[in-house]
Amino acid sequence: MKIGIDYSAAISKQRSGIGNYVFNLVSGIRKFDNINEYFLFVNAKLSFDVGFNFKIYQKTGLARCFKRLDVFHGPDFKLIFTQSRRKVVTIHDLASHFNDDFMSINFQELTKKKIRNSARKSDLIITPSNTVKSQLEEFYPETIGKIHTVYHGISDNIKTVNETEQIRKTLKKYKINQPYLLFVGNIENRKNILNLLNAFRELINERKTGHQLVLVGKPGWGFDKICMKAKELNLPNKICFIGWADENELSALYSAADVFVYPSWYEGFGFPILEAMKCKLPVVVSDIPTHREIASDAASFVVPDNPSMIAEAIYSLISNRSRCDLLISRGLERVKFFTWEKTAKETLKIYSSLLC
Repeated sequence: MKIGIDYSAAISKQRSGIGNYVFNLVSGIRKFDNINEYFLFVNAKLSFDVGFNFKIYQKTGLARCFKRLDVFHGPDFKLIFTQSRRKVVTIHDLASHFNDDFMSINFQELTKKKIRNSARKSDLIITPSNTVKSQLEEFYPETIGKIHTVYHGISDNIKTVNETEQIRKTLKKYKINQPYLLFVGNIENRKNILNLLNAFRELINERKTGHQLVLVGKPGWGFDKICMKAKELNLPNKICFIGWADENELSALYSAADVFVYPSWYEGFGFPILEAMKCKLPVVVSDIPTHREIASDAASFVVPDNPSMIAEAIYSLISNRSRCDLLISRGLERVKFFTWEKTAKETLKIYSSLLC
């Protein structure tokens, strides 16, 4: 087969969610598929070999190339061209359909348009969870029967760090003092950071914990309001926004934290939950369908609009070593289910099924 993949989201060095998915999907395919021929399309002016049967091309002006493809995969909501014989698209979430404050109005409408077009034009659709699959079928009944759930994997580069020097350097770089609580993800409204901040204030003022709150991630929609809220809490040196961190630093940050907190209003999958589990960190997450599906019994679940409940769940882990150990043990078992090799092989089966 000649298979085209839109690789644009993976080009950035500071990859997050979708970029990590595209990068690791292609990396996983490269490890075992030496038969099919792959064409990776990007926005950048690149044209070079990246391995056996893999080439990168600039998207612009390659319509003739697309016509020669057996399968084209749009892994970022959209199909950039539709001239290939068969078309697959990955729809990661339907956040744009659930809340007007998760993103700007313009981006919300753009995302909805991508999903509508992809639902209509694709031959098969990949979703990262059964939750998203069900939501997509509800909003777009025409997709029933052509959606496949393929779970994401967890990077091999995310792992427990036992070297105290690596941890020391990372914490020193970002001026972090132990003990601390950790959040990883875009700093945006959808992640429910405002209620996390309120919960943290309660821990400091009422529970008298000595923790910092460390938030790792790039600014997103609502970042200014989140920063303003952090200042209003008047907790000097207690709240640290450190921006994006690479996988080595992330591993150290996960490994040295006391509790990972991820109280999102909505998720399509939730990479950081599994990353934290892999690094032996107990996890507190919002009680939403995707988190129940992905985390199973390996997390402590909280109502996302209840800061006191979030604070209580965090405190119960800080103060109860046996509860932490139980969640850590369950988490280590849970993450074994999610591998990029499995993701890549299941995705290749979907490509192949279109030409049977």
